[in-house]
Amino acid sequence: MSYKDLREFLEQVDKIGELTRLDGVDWDLEVGEVARVAPNTVLMDNFPGYPPGYRVVVKMGGSQSQFFLATNWSTDARGLELTKAWKDRLKEFKPISPRWVTDGPIMENVSTGEDINLLKFPVPKWHDADGGRYIGTQDMIILRDPETGRINCGTYRMQLYDKNTVALYMSEGKDGNMIREKYFRQGKPCPVVAVFGMDPALTMCALSRITHEDGKSELDFAGWLKGMPEEVIRGQFTGLPIPANAEIAIEGEITAGDTRMEGPFGEAGGYSEPRALPVVRVKTLYHRNAPIITGTAPLYSPPGRGELHQDFFRATALIWDQLEKAGVREIKGVSCYYGNRLTVISIRNCYAGHSRQAGLIASACHTGSYQGSWVIVVDDDIDPTCLNDVLWAVLTRADPKRAIQVLDYLWSSHMSLIDPSRPFIKAEYPLMPEKATYRSGVVVDACIPVEWDHSWHRIITHTQELEDRVRDKYGQTLFMKGSRQPVSARSSRESGITKQIGGADLS
Repeated sequence: MSYKDLREFLEQVDKIGELTRLDGVDWDLEVGEVARVAPNTVLMDNFPGYPPGYRVVVKMGGSQSQFFLATNWSTDARGLELTKAWKDRLKEFKPISPRWVTDGPIMENVSTGEDINLLKFPVPKWHDADGGRYIGTQDMIILRDPETGRINCGTYRMQLYDKNTVALYMSEGKDGNMIREKYFRQGKPCPVVAVFGMDPALTMCALSRITHEDGKSELDFAGWLKGMPEEVIRGQFTGLPIPANAEIAIEGEITAGDTRMEGPFGEAGGYSEPRALPVVRVKTLYHRNAPIITGTAPLYSPPGRGELHQDFFRATALIWDQLEKAGVREIKGVSCYYGNRLTVISIRNCYAGHSRQAGLIASACHTGSYQGSWVIVVDDDIDPTCLNDVLWAVLTRADPKRAIQVLDYLWSSHMSLIDPSRPFIKAEYPLMPEKATYRSGVVVDACIPVEWDHSWHRIITHTQELEDRVRDKYGQTLFMKGSRQPVSARSSRESGITKQIGGADLS
């Protein structure tokens, strides 16, 4: 079922019973906690001190059913096969270029000059230790490369300072950062558009990490997901495309040397610190009547809460695809955790060096290289979506001297330098400038070496036939006290995988 904008999508989410409405939530910390604990999408209204209708939506697109709604696609595949199906679906991508229009809902309210006031929106402070309120956590930043003219879209966090000033954090090596630096080298300010309320197709295109050729942009990807062109207006100040059906958007410019301290902010890794960043001076504000901010709390969960974050559809599918395009054969599965900080690859190990090749390419490919510190390669009898199996393979098949390869001078970001390993990084690179955010990485080859005699590697376990017989004969007595734990570890793993897919955060 197609949708034109965020509101139509939320209507569909409501019809499948996955939309909760809350009134009176405080923008100061409560929104962030609601976003963390809510099982599904929450639309919040009637914020204290703000007019009715100024809303915030969180946890959008976070379930498997919503993912299917957002992508106009469905499949009966589950678990690892679901990831594979999405990887194959991405190969069918055919750009649908945006359509320029002269008007749209985003034009219902337009402010310039002294009339601009971003403080009229209930912008959340997401975490107690954050340095301020963050209007951009599930946003889309739109830039034009001054050398090629190509439009680029990405998601980067934005802190709100006052009615017309926001910070924009764009990691080193990201397209947005490189485009901004091109303007600075030319001695020009960088024009920018930021969208703060949008449908999941635009969210996914901004997060896609997909590279396009022939001048195409992420907006072409959004059109493909929706099955129709994304309607865009031409920004009055920048001339950049602005989604005509978005909820809130700003135009502004970034000038070299115009900086303020940004952060800290509770990023997905759990660590953060303030940093001087270039700011955006807002020149035009657009918003719909009764606007909706789309937002998300980062994925990190404090120790002791037992929450596991697997990425099934973004980094996982793209890394799998990039491995295949690089010529790595016999890949049976890929699973990423905490973005792609840990990537697990399951392969049928066919020749000497095959498993190491897979690990090194995963560390260096476009999607896998950014902050991807750990790569583990396992045999095809190991389910990469089950960390219990992966850990068992590492402990029983990976000889540390042979299996562990440490890599150096890898692509990273400022985020990688604010965790507890930073003192070691600074000691290793004492003259490293602020922008040179190197990191190291590890490839763990937990495959049985292909040259070994495999005849003695059979795992001693019971058969499915025996498990079924024991269940039939003794199940009622064994489980009579209410304990319905599966008999086998295999069944337990299958249950866990289903639960993790259902809770996967795709926002």
